[in-house]
Amino acid sequence: MAVTGVLVCAMPGRIEKVQSQLMVLPGIEIHATSPEGRMVVTVEGDDERTTGESVRRIYDVEGILSASIVYNHVENNSAEQESSL
Repeated sequence: MAVTGVLVCAMPGRIEKVQSQLMVLPGIEIHATSPEGRMVVTVEGDDERTTGESVRRIYDVEGILSASIVYNHVENNSAEQESSL
């Protein structure tokens, strides 16, 4: 499992549209939004590749000014760890 925290800045006049576009991306959850357009977002997925693709797609959403990764955590599946021994 992989979890990435992203600080997203959207154009103030487009916050609702940006939120709706973000919510259709896989693994995206919006935790907080300010009136100025800042959003606290997490991206969860099975692995780094999956979350990385969702984070990359955030940049393609119209109305987003910036997106900065502020946290990243990856846990290896215990079955994968055992099979590699």
